[in-house]
Amino acid sequence: MRPDHQEFADGVKLAAIAAISAVLTATVVIGAGRTLPPRGGAAVAAEPPALTRVSLR
Repeated sequence: MRPDHQEFADGVKLAAIAAISAVLTATVVIGAGRTLPPRGGAAVAAEPPALTRVSLR
């Protein structure tokens, strides 16, 4: 390959490695989040917050 094509191929390889790493990292983090119990007990709102009616003129 010509030098400029070699640089492009190297860039594509690096982009593929970055994408695979991102997917694997996200998979591990999501899996850990589902496995570990929540800390401190999540506070659940008894009722939704009151909304204020607004009119635009």
